[in-house]
Amino acid sequence: MDGLLAGLALGAAAGVGPGPLLVLVVTVTLRSGVRAGLLTAGVPVLSDALVVVLALTLLRQVPERPLAVLGLVGAVLVVAIGVRTVLDARAATLAAGELVREPAWVTLRRAFLVNIVSPHPWVSWLTVLGPLAISYGRDSLSVGAIFVVAFYVGIVGAKAVLALLVGMGRRRMRDAGYRRALVVAGALLVGAGVAMGVEFGPVALGL
Repeated sequence: MDGLLAGLALGAAAGVGPGPLLVLVVTVTLRSGVRAGLLTAGVPVLSDALVVVLALTLLRQVPERPLAVLGLVGAVLVVAIGVRTVLDARAATLAAGELVREPAWVTLRRAFLVNIVSPHPWVSWLTVLGPLAISYGRDSLSVGAIFVVAFYVGIVGAKAVLALLVGMGRRRMRDAGYRRALVVAGALLVGAGVAMGVEFGPVALGL
């Protein structure tokens, strides 16, 4: 029960915490609808599989600079997506319920790239989640597995609820409000990317 509650609590907190993927969930839901937002919300289950395996295997053995390089690459990607969102907002419209439809694989690929190159999952699993999972696993492997599963139920569930709320609010928007929302979301993505660059750039570049 401790592993279950801890996983759910940490997952829910991570799901609503600020970060590139959270802003991307909002942006994608505004542009392409709830279905795309829900797909984006579920991406951590796919992208973090490698993170979890490596973190639990190589816990505390990963040097600081490789993580920083990964963070800098992620920063560039996030800024690029944010700038594109702001540029697209100029001609965006909600007329006749119009949505920017795209194949599911495109939505998943974009969110996967944003999350896999973000240092936050790596840092979280190497410093907090990994040690907790190993601690629970010492008592029972099933308890450790329950902790991991509960964490992802929490994080995906929180982001999915956000996508649903944004989707419901979207129906009440006019074109001007929709464009402003897209600009804000794009600006937040740019801000998140810049913050990542400031945080990890000096180490990645050896400054």
